[in-house]
Amino acid sequence: MEVLKHKSKEPINPSANRFHCKTTYPEYQARCKYKRESDIYSFGVVLFEVLSGSLAYEHVYTRDDSRGLGAVARKRYNEGTLKELIDPNIIRDDDGVFTLNRGPNQASFDAFSKIASKCLTVTQSRRPRMEVIIKELQNALTLQGETTVLFKFRLKDIEHATMLFNETYLIGSDKNGKVYEAEFSHSYIDNRSSLLTVGEKNEKRSIKRIIAAVHRTSKIGWQERQGFLADLQMRSKYKHPNIACLIGICVEDDEIIFVYEHASNKSLDKYLKRAMHNLTWTHRLHICLEIARGLEYLHIKMDDHVDINSANVLLDKNCRAKIVISKFHPTNQEAISMKVYQDPTYEETTRLLEKKSDIYSFGVVLFEIFCGRLAYDPLYMAENDKGLAPIACQCFKDGTIERMIDQKLREERAPASQESLHTFLKVAYQCLGEAAKRPTMDLVIQKLQKALNFQMIGVVEDI
Repeated sequence: MEVLKHKSKEPINPSANRFHCKTTYPEYQARCKYKRESDIYSFGVVLFEVLSGSLAYEHVYTRDDSRGLGAVARKRYNEGTLKELIDPNIIRDDDGVFTLNRGPNQASFDAFSKIASKCLTVTQSRRPRMEVIIKELQNALTLQGETTVLFKFRLKDIEHATMLFNETYLIGSDKNGKVYEAEFSHSYIDNRSSLLTVGEKNEKRSIKRIIAAVHRTSKIGWQERQGFLADLQMRSKYKHPNIACLIGICVEDDEIIFVYEHASNKSLDKYLKRAMHNLTWTHRLHICLEIARGLEYLHIKMDDHVDINSANVLLDKNCRAKIVISKFHPTNQEAISMKVYQDPTYEETTRLLEKKSDIYSFGVVLFEIFCGRLAYDPLYMAENDKGLAPIACQCFKDGTIERMIDQKLREERAPASQESLHTFLKVAYQCLGEAAKRPTMDLVIQKLQKALNFQMIGVVEDI
């Protein structure tokens, strides 16, 4: 019985290597007895093994202190030189990828090293309990944030895809630079993705498309570059089915180029010009809901407004909508598009755009989808220099708004449900109202979902 009792108190998976026992269970050397606090010490050593990427009893540590990594880590923590133990592979990037948040940031490192060092406290009774350790490690993880892997695009490959940034590939611009449409072969993406881990490949599988929007900044200096990289950090953290993701970056010479996912049907404004008549009322409601969900997500995640308009909404091959966070506008319509989507309150008050301004802009997009025309269509601009929005509002008040519906929908006797149409038009009109009375995005989504539900019931009844 005495033998069995002794065995039950041995450490789990003890190593036959005498250095392993000495470096992981130091009190055993003095007392030949293990306690729960001994496991805390051992776990602290494991934490520093993870940080350093080395085993606790490697010669590089036992050479400095016969007790190994634990004693070395505790000493360096007290001296303030613990960062010298960080595994360089944590910080070093692969050739083909650019990793945001790869190495530990200061706040996360401080939280991690503090709790790991407490585990190595010489006095057993002063070591933290496991529930405290778990809480602090979770805090370190939260402070670190997500790690995002982006492709590193070579400047020569982007130049080849855009014919040296030829004007024929130009699709938009903003105050910082120009946006080009670029085509990359599947093999190019596959070769770059071979540098990722299996898990990262699965996560990035959705980017295996050949069309990308290349946002080329102006020539910039070091200070501006730091600002762009901070902006990159911010933009890369937004992950939602209805947000166009950033897939890569090129940083060469004095240029920074962002590469966003693009879509086979391109932007909503182009679709409104050429093919909106192909979409049923049901499909249009789905697009409206997808934009609304993406906008609600950004309102929760961002402190700023989004600058929503039909040029910043992409449609994939199935016409699913994705919002582009990059604030660019069609090159030949920049001044006009800003005016027709712009919240009137912006001109009347402090000239500060807010989230309520996005609600107004989204209302304009809703009426574009209803009418099948852009808000700055010459038909509307000839009647009012602010485009579609004021005309739609007046027609709603007059009870003549249904006359503005896309001719194709009228020919197909769509929508199938009158309740669907009325619910949609009412919430679209409310979005264009006074700022204080505009609905929240949550309420807009509820109303659009209700309009879709009415439509689906109407379709079933028709069948």
